[in-house]
Parts: sequence; C-alpha cells; structure tokens
Amino acid sequence: MLLKVNLVKQKEREMTLSLEEIEANEKELAAEKKQALKEHKKNAVATVKKLFVDYKLTKGDIRGKALKQLCGDS
Repeated sequence: MLLKVNLVKQKEREMTLSLEEIEANEKELAAEKKQALKEHKKNAVATVKKLFVDYKLTKGDIRGKALKQLCGDS
C-alpha cells in the first residue's frame, strides 16, 4: 500500500511543471507558430505567382496588399 502511495506521489510530481518550463514551452510553441505562418505565406505567394503565369495576368490585374507581397515589399 505504501509503495502504491509513493508511486502516485511520484507521478504527481512528474506531471506538474514549473513556471519556467511552462514559459519555455509557450515560447517554443510561439516560435513554431511564427514559422508555420511564414511558410504558409510563402506558399500563398507562390500560388498567386503560379496563377499569374497560368492565366497570363499582369501586375495591373491586382491591387493593394497582394501586389506589395508579390513585389517583395511585405
């Protein structure tokens, strides 16, 4: 019985994270999210560029933010 209680206490200690560990995990997740968004943006811009080629569009066919991103002013 005592061994079982000790095992439960040990598991509880393993499951609790310190504040520093939680903050480190949050920073790591934020960095991963930032990288994923960056990759998504690159893919979106590449897709738009491909559509330009496929449909023989010109820069005059789009306006605003999309044009700035295609020109690399993002």
